[in-house]
Amino acid sequence: MNANEYLLNALKNSRLSIPAKEDADTMWNNLVPCQEKEEEQLQRQWLGVRLPSSGADGLSGIGGAVASMKSMGYIVEEAESLMESGLEALEKKDWRKLRVITSEIHRYLREAKEDPRHKCRKFKRIETWEEYCGAVTEWTPRQPVAEEEYIRKTRAGWYGQMIGGIAGSQLEGYHYNEIATNLSEFKNYFQQPSVYNDDITYEIAFLEAYKKRGRAITSKDIAHEWLSWIPLAMSAEGIAMRNLKQGIYPPESGRQGNYYCEWIGAQMRGAICGMLAPGDSFEAARLAWLDGQISHANNGIIGEVFSALLVSCAYTEQNIREALKKTTGMLPKNSEYYSVIKIAMDICISCKDWRAAWKMCLEELKEYSWVHAYPNAAAEVVAIWFGNNDFEQTLEIICLEGHDADCTAAQLMTAAAIITGTESIDPKWIAPVSGELDTYLYGRKKFTIEELTEETIAAYMKFL
Repeated sequence: MNANEYLLNALKNSRLSIPAKEDADTMWNNLVPCQEKEEEQLQRQWLGVRLPSSGADGLSGIGGAVASMKSMGYIVEEAESLMESGLEALEKKDWRKLRVITSEIHRYLREAKEDPRHKCRKFKRIETWEEYCGAVTEWTPRQPVAEEEYIRKTRAGWYGQMIGGIAGSQLEGYHYNEIATNLSEFKNYFQQPSVYNDDITYEIAFLEAYKKRGRAITSKDIAHEWLSWIPLAMSAEGIAMRNLKQGIYPPESGRQGNYYCEWIGAQMRGAICGMLAPGDSFEAARLAWLDGQISHANNGIIGEVFSALLVSCAYTEQNIREALKKTTGMLPKNSEYYSVIKIAMDICISCKDWRAAWKMCLEELKEYSWVHAYPNAAAEVVAIWFGNNDFEQTLEIICLEGHDADCTAAQLMTAAAIITGTESIDPKWIAPVSGELDTYLYGRKKFTIEELTEETIAAYMKFL
């Protein structure tokens, strides 16, 4: 279509009709953004929101952005210096002042210089899939999975993911100390749980893209499914979605203005890549990289690769600790992400129980927010190490560790269920997920485990 002709036709087709004053005033008022809504969103940036399933206080987007940039090795003193005055303006409801301060903080973060002394500078920044492959010299050989076995394990994996997500959502956003003070065990859902799941939206979008393109899938294909299906995105995904809507495509959509690009958002959605590449570690990692770079960069993407590798390896392993060891062997040894996994594993080896190991991990990784990829990856390592290849024991540990427990449990329990099978899962965990599950996808607000299983199997078999 000729753009000039389009505009000219629009002008010519506008018929003369002058509205009355009342109608004109109404149209103006409808154009102006709602002040109360704008102030509510500004407050949310500073204070976060209460998490629906756990009741925990949410994370401040402003505080999180500053902390995240600091943990990635940037000098953020100027941004930090404005936070106190911003909170004072918020308390006084001085919205005009708060809007300016918020803008200034974002400006300082965008202009932040690298700190050459930060510990992350010791590690290699891995920006592309080619660089990842160059840093990993040995891949676990591909092992075919029989069709009947694939179907059985994939169904178990989806049940594991749903159970992990629902159970973990009841404790997400809490520090281990708060949980340990109030709970000594986690043997069942605390009450009838909400089956609302927001994290899975990205995996469904990935599956939709894979249905159409199979192994020829691109990051752009997946991004288009995000735009088609997903109405709400937060932190790294929220920035990426804003970029995509402005025509900024991967990998820049995950980098440009994205302070949260090493948070857990990519790591929480890698399981589907492993389920579509069972026993094929290289392909699972490649798919995860394509998906991860939509919203993340460097270690944030490696976090998704970690999840995909763990699930892919689970199809051919009998013990999840062995799957972890193989997964770790396929992470870049010169990356900071690998160093975190290695530290967590070394801590586990030195400790007699999971609580002691987790406390040491928390101390080691205390500079990172509860939604950063690092402490949550360490939480998975601890749960794997001390879970004794037992579904319920592993679930209990990963939930009681807190932090972003729904994201960690969903990915980890996918792998655990693939290994142990649905027969190892007590019916008390299955009951809430055996019916319809809720989400906020455009046009698909409900789905079942069986539907997801059938769609995953069909997509895998179509492009096998």
